[in-house]
Parts: sequence; C-alpha cells; structure tokens
Amino acid sequence: MVATIEEGQKQERSRAVGEALGAIVQAKAAVKAYEREDLTGRLEAAREKLEDPAFHVLVVGEFKQGKSSLINALLNAPVCPVDDDIATSAPTAVSWSEQPTAAVLYRAADEPADADGERPEPEREKIDFDRVHEYVTEGANPENERRVHSVEVGIPRQLLADGLVLVDTPGVGGLGSAHSSITIGALPMADAVIFVSDASQEFSGPELDFLKTARSMCPNLLCVLTKTDFYPEWRKIKELDEGHLKDARVKTVILPISSTLRAQAVEADDQELNDESGFPAMVGYLQREVIANADALTVKAACNDIIGVVDQLAAQFTAELKSLQDPEQAAEVMRQLESAKEQADRLRGQAAKWQQTLGDGVADLQGDVDHDLRTRIRRIMQESDEVIEATDPADTWEEFEPWLYRRVGEDIANNYQYLQLRAQELSRRVAEHFAADEEQVALEFTVGDPIQLVDQVGVEAQIEVEVMGAGQKLWTGVRGGYMGVIMFSMLGGMIGLALGPLLPVAAGLVLGRKSLRDEKERQLAMRRNQAKNAMRKYVDEVQFQLAKDSRDTLRRVNRQLRDHYMARAEELMRSVTETLNAAQQNAKGDAATRQKRLKDVSAELDRVKKLRQNVRKVATEAAAPAP
Repeated sequence: MVATIEEGQKQERSRAVGEALGAIVQAKAAVKAYEREDLTGRLEAAREKLEDPAFHVLVVGEFKQGKSSLINALLNAPVCPVDDDIATSAPTAVSWSEQPTAAVLYRAADEPADADGERPEPEREKIDFDRVHEYVTEGANPENERRVHSVEVGIPRQLLADGLVLVDTPGVGGLGSAHSSITIGALPMADAVIFVSDASQEFSGPELDFLKTARSMCPNLLCVLTKTDFYPEWRKIKELDEGHLKDARVKTVILPISSTLRAQAVEADDQELNDESGFPAMVGYLQREVIANADALTVKAACNDIIGVVDQLAAQFTAELKSLQDPEQAAEVMRQLESAKEQADRLRGQAAKWQQTLGDGVADLQGDVDHDLRTRIRRIMQESDEVIEATDPADTWEEFEPWLYRRVGEDIANNYQYLQLRAQELSRRVAEHFAADEEQVALEFTVGDPIQLVDQVGVEAQIEVEVMGAGQKLWTGVRGGYMGVIMFSMLGGMIGLALGPLLPVAAGLVLGRKSLRDEKERQLAMRRNQAKNAMRKYVDEVQFQLAKDSRDTLRRVNRQLRDHYMARAEELMRSVTETLNAAQQNAKGDAATRQKRLKDVSAELDRVKKLRQNVRKVATEAAAPAP
C-alpha cells in the first residue's frame, strides 16, 4: 500500500510485513537505548521498503488486443481511454490513492548527464483526472509530440491497496516496433507481466518471440486471452496457444477473460456472470503469485537489515560478557578487541582490501560490459547485412525495420541485465571482506531502465525506396535496344554488308533486355547500400548513446557500493570501539561493580538474542510457500 504508516502499526496486507515493522520498532528502541544512532539509517531504509512497496505489473500486447479494457474492467474504473480509433502512445501507471488523481511526467529535453552520470529526472505536472486521454492517446498526442514519458493515475481501489501498480503499455505498431523495445527494457524492473492477446487468432511469431524474452527477464508471466465473448472458438485458440507455448518452452498459464462480461457482471451485481468473465481467477493469480511473493522478498531484505543491526549490538555485549565472566581472560579479550579495532580501522582506509576488490571489479566489469555490448551490436549488424544481401529492401523493409528496432531493444536490455547481475556478484565479493554474514552486508540494487535512451535516439532506420515503374522499364529497354539497332546498322554499313532489318532488331532486343537487367541490378545494389547505411547509422547512434550511459551507470554503481561499504566499515569501527571502551572501564572497577554490570549485560544480551530470533522467525515464515 502506498501510504504513511506509524511505527509499530501493522500493515493490513501482510502479517509478515506487520511483524517486520514491529521488529524495526524494537530494534530502533534498542539502538537508541544503546546510543548507536549510526545504525538508525539502515533501519529507516528497511522501514521505507516495507511501507511503500510497489509491485509493478506490465500489461503488454499488440495493438488493439484489449489491454486498456482489461485494466478498466479489472479496476471497475475508466482509467485508460478505450475506443475503436484510440491507440495508447505513452505508458499509464495506475496505483492506489484516496482520491482520483493524475499526473504527467514529461521526458526531459535531450540534456547530457551530469558529472556523476545522473540524467535529468522527468518533469512532473499534475493534471485533471478526466484529461488523461489527452496525453496517452495517439489522436490527442500524435507521435508523442508532447514528449510524454509516462502518466501516473491514482484511484481508490482495494486491489491496488496492497501496492499493486498496473502499467498500460503502448502497443502501436505491433511487438516488432520501437515501442516493443521500450517495453522489453522495462521487463527486468517488473514484478510481473500480463501478456494480452485476443481470441481472434493464435499466437503470432512476434508474439511468441516476445513471450520468450519476457519469460527470461521477468519472474512472473501470465497470458490472458481476451474477447472470449466475441469469438465462440476461443477454446480452440487457447488450446493452440498452449501448444505453441509448450513448443517454445515458455512456462506460463493462459487465462480466458471477457471485459464485456465483467462490466455487465459489475453492473448487475451477478457473481455467476463475474466468474464466467474470468476476472476472479486473474485477481487470484495477482494476489497469490505477485503480491505474496513480492511481500516475501521485501520482508526478507528488511529482516537481513535488522539482523545486521542486531548483530552489531550483540557483538558489543558478547565481548564485554566474556571479560566480565572471567577477569583473568579480560586482558586476552582486550587484546582481541584491539586487533579487531585495527582491522576495522583498515576497512575504513583507502588501501583496504575491499576497496581494491571494488576498484578492480568495476574496471573489469566496465570492460566486460562494453565487450558484451559491442559483441551484440556486431552480431546484429552481421545478421542485418545477411538479410539485406539476400532480399530486396523494397520488398522486405517494412518487416525488417521493426525487426531491427526490436532486436536492438532486446540486446540492450540483455546487456543491462548482464551489468546488473555482474554488479551484484561484485557486491557479494566485496561483502566477503567484512566479518559479517554476506547476506546482511551485500548491497542489492537495480540498474535503471536503459531502453528509454533508444526512444530518444534522433535517428531512425528509414529509407526512401525507389523501384522502376513500367514507364521507366520501357524507356530503359527502348534506349538500350535503340542503341543496339543503331550499332549493328552502322556496323553493316562499315563492312559493306546489307544485314537487313531483322538482325539489327534482334540485336536491339538482346541489348535492350541486357540494359534493363543491368539497370535493375544497379538499382537493387543502390537500395541495398541505402538500407545498410540506414541500418548502420541507427545502430551506431544507439551504440554511441548506450556506451556513454553504460559508463555512467557503472560510475553510479561504484559510488553506491563504495558509500554502502564505507558505512558498514564505520559501523564496525564504532561497535569495536564501544566494546573496547566498556571492557577497559570494567577492568578498572571493583568486584561488586563488575558483578552488577555482568547481570545487566547478560540481560541485555538475552533481549538482543530474543529480538534476533523473532526476526529470523519472521523471515522464515515470509519465505515459506503459501498453503
């Protein structure tokens, strides 16, 4: 749920989330009592994740498949414009709010990234709820001339109250278009994808290709067969689609639905008709497979942060307890603490091993990511050259151009997914240098969507195809034939032979045909060169922009990892220092003072251990599969 929640108040959407929030309240109280305010930041970050989790579900599909109607019927609200002559031109994100609201995010002008590689954020402007169609439809915003990045809509619906965000995506031009590339780029950041295809026909080739890509990039994929009320043979289509999915090795389910029946059921308050519409099954899937899983991941990440903080507190009391229980070993304990302090101090230094691992890892990662991008681009250009050489662009360009956009988008998304996976692997390697559980220290992060850069590329792979018409063919043949007649007539006169009219005419026909064939080959070669130049110009521009953005992204990753682990090093240093000071202070006290302190430390350590056990229990229950 997108809402502000007081500390300790349980979220309605999930008992595990509420328990995790309660554990954070206890941990913050302990941090305050033990004067470790430096640990509060980690707890606050965990609380924010729990209170405002957004579960993004992309609704994707080809043009006019019923995506907007599905969202409207699912929420029982006209949030997405629907009409026979209306096409969506910009993504529309629908989330929960107490009152209907709307805002448009404008794509920033083509401004370069700053010194840190950060790009300008989209400009946000509130708009009236009933004006959404003016910004997200092709009719009111042709070719996105307003430079709309996306539109955010908020409505009070219970389905959205748990943090679910439904995103209606553009489908203009089909799944082979540039819009598809943008959608593909958002797949790694989505929690689930609802793929929409109507019951008029079985899955097409581009649809199956898109489903394969979506399944490899997103953990949850659901296929929805729409307009079952309009096509009586929808069961046969569903059976054929299931066969295609099996052959393509895409594991997912297909749910048949009817937005029309859903609207009628809501109006008539007819539960049987509502069940027939198929929407209850889809809602159940979203709640069971998306929201529940997202809750579990969020709770696990928050619990790891809490345990990291609790372990910092426990380490202080554990070392102090050892020195109090056995005064004879106090000197040995303080020696160990001195050694730990030196190690923690080294972790804060520029020459620390984790700093070297991070620096070397980022340098290696930059080279590997750049090589991966270049390899993918080279493969695209090779395949494009082969296709262009084997065909006539005049016949195939309408299919080739959208294929090129889609292929570039897929490879760029894969490249950035590779970057993210390698960066997380590097984070775990750096975490190994810290004396803590790797899962508690390692930083998990996401890399921003790079595909919006493709949409900003000012070059398109377009060509102006020129094909000879009937008149031009006739003129070329006549011109070549005329020259043949003249040449043979003159040749006969020069050698003093009367060749007659037939031989010059026959020669003219042969030369005319050859002239026509040569002209066709020349124009074909010209079209192929034009097509290759257009393809290379587009791919080179994309590669130029993506290479720069990739370097900027790696700088941001480096900075995030550096700051994260430097903060962990400071926390370790503070913990060791506090423990050492306490141990030194206890060594100076008398037996009665130490005995009293021993009782207090034992009690505090028991409280901390109990808190850790509770947090572990919450994480385990959240990770357990739902019954």
